[in-house]
Amino acid sequence: MRKLEINLYDSHIGIWQDDPNDPSFKKEVYGGLIRLLRDRGWTVHEDPETKRNWASLSPNTRQAAKGNLRAHIQAAGRCVELEIWSSVARQDNRNGRRYDFDKFKRMPFLDQKSFMLERSKLLSWLQDNFATAIKGRSHEPKSADEKLAQKYEECTHTDPKLGHPNWHADYNRKSADGRLLEHGQIVWFAGLDGRLRRGQAFYNLNSMWWVKVSPYELTNMACSKLFSIQPDDLRRKRNTRARRAKLESLISAAIARSDFLRAHELQLVLFGDQPVYRIWSRKNDAYYGPNYCGYSTDANRAGRYTREEAEAEVRRVPNVLSLVTPDGQHVRFDKAA
Repeated sequence: MRKLEINLYDSHIGIWQDDPNDPSFKKEVYGGLIRLLRDRGWTVHEDPETKRNWASLSPNTRQAAKGNLRAHIQAAGRCVELEIWSSVARQDNRNGRRYDFDKFKRMPFLDQKSFMLERSKLLSWLQDNFATAIKGRSHEPKSADEKLAQKYEECTHTDPKLGHPNWHADYNRKSADGRLLEHGQIVWFAGLDGRLRRGQAFYNLNSMWWVKVSPYELTNMACSKLFSIQPDDLRRKRNTRARRAKLESLISAAIARSDFLRAHELQLVLFGDQPVYRIWSRKNDAYYGPNYCGYSTDANRAGRYTREEAEAEVRRVPNVLSLVTPDGQHVRFDKAA
């Protein structure tokens, strides 16, 4: 029996054989696939673009349609490729929906179900007539346990005795509250919205841990972001950096539109009565951005810092940085100053 390897990705189906010179491959697989599609109600015809521009390739290329689904079939060497998309999916590529990424996700719900049915029938036909090895992703949702098992199976660092990689050193499992994490223990962490979430931690690599948040959700977190004991005040958001960056952007926007009263009110919320400083990089000829991230040549868009914060950062790299006072003076702390 002929041996085939089936590669599945998104809405793409690739059918491969080992021998590129087998003359019967095209007839049995490419021809059989077209007959199967027609039997299932697909309209199969020549690809007009291929026939117009590359006439010699036209016999090996076909287009097909069934309802909202469209397909492109091509035989080349030791491979037959089938690509399916929806004619009513959201289109981003100006050359057509066939060239969009994530074709399956773009399909309407009913078209997704139709595609999965057609793919199932195609795979059944291949398995009935050939010796097949199927590789690739399934569109059926995997549980967090299945995802985790697959991660450990594919990881070359997995210790067969442990069933997962070994952390080797305690700094790879030191939690945010200073305790050492254990494989499989319950942890707490701040989500993207700053709200505390609860999950079960499993070691990954280096200082990273897989966290099972729900039966179908698995995320990857550094051990320094995980709490081994439930933190106090669960309702308080842990979003200090995001809050500060947002307030600083609102201050900049208020100043840009000359709403200085609003800017003053926001600055009082963020810094109280403390004067505001900036940090200048002589290396980049620009100010530090908010939260010590990035640079800006616009003083209004620059990061705002307390005297203590700015001076500590400037003294860390005095040969490069300068402290900018509220009245715009640059103060250096290097020996040459």
